[in-house]
Amino acid sequence: MKHYYINNTTKNPNGNNEVHTEDCRYLPSLTNRTCLGYFTDGIAAVAAAKAKGYSKADGCIHCCPEAHRE
Repeated sequence: MKHYYINNTTKNPNGNNEVHTEDCRYLPSLTNRTCLGYFTDGIAAVAAAKAKGYSKADGCIHCCPEAHRE
């Protein structure tokens, strides 16, 4: 299981809050991310982010390709 975070901003072409793993090279700074917790994969982490109100959550194409939709 990995630790997942969500980017607090939507500064990307699709306006998504991207979900990243703890070891992603594109992980946002400490002040620009929120901890989602430990999950078995990016799909579960994105589902948890959406349940927490991040309706435009999407997996990072680099570290969560299985959860990347846009």
